[in-house]
Amino acid sequence: MILQETYKIFTRPYAKIVLLVMLVLMLIFSAAFAFEGQEYYDSLLNTFGKGVSFEGKLLNGNLFAFQLFHALWLLVALMVVFVTGGMISEEKSAGTLRMVLSRKISKTGFFTARFAAAKIFAFIVVAFMAAISLGVGLAVFGSGELLAFDNGKFTVLTANQALLSFALAYVFYFLMLLTVISISMFFSVLFKSSIKAILVTVSVIMVFYFISTLELPLFDGVKPFLFTSYFSSWAQFFTTPVDWMKLTFDAIVLLVHILVFYTASVMIFGKQEVLD
Repeated sequence: MILQETYKIFTRPYAKIVLLVMLVLMLIFSAAFAFEGQEYYDSLLNTFGKGVSFEGKLLNGNLFAFQLFHALWLLVALMVVFVTGGMISEEKSAGTLRMVLSRKISKTGFFTARFAAAKIFAFIVVAFMAAISLGVGLAVFGSGELLAFDNGKFTVLTANQALLSFALAYVFYFLMLLTVISISMFFSVLFKSSIKAILVTVSVIMVFYFISTLELPLFDGVKPFLFTSYFSSWAQFFTTPVDWMKLTFDAIVLLVHILVFYTASVMIFGKQEVLD
């Protein structure tokens, strides 16, 4: 049943559009990096002051992949909502959900299969992103040290360190996408309209993320409770030393959010009279 639901995802036009848009954006970024990469590299060096130089080839595929990750991570997450936000509500409004649940299948089993299919889609999105950004980046621009930066802090990683950091960052990003999916499917259960479910999900994510990034003492007490406060934690894998305790805590917080939204969705969906 999970394979069948996964197939259904890729028959939806939104799924193909998301992958196509990702590919187009990555190609545009590749062209920009090829033509303007040196200028960007020089601007990075200028932040260290005059007379500072680095050995090795820092304008490489690792820097390309890191920059692309920074540019697209939130946009890709929001695009995933357009695929998963209508997985339940779309069939409600079309009336096909009554036909599906009239067979010998529990609501919990049906929702869990849909959720598992959404997780497979998220894994494919992350793998696609890694293959295009890191795979193509290394093939076209070559390997080398990574000059990574986050919140004004610069870190130079060796090629091997960079590969490990990317692997861990993609795993954490997958966890972040699962959080987004659990929220979008929660609203997909609540609403009959796919458009409403998608818009509410995107609005909640954007408002919470905006609050999470505001450097105002007013919101300091709220930020730890917002799931968006942990969305960009993947960037910490590109710092040295890595704060493993904080990253473990951030991952646990996202896992708790996934479990809470999944449980709430199952409970609400189980009480809905979709067969009427």
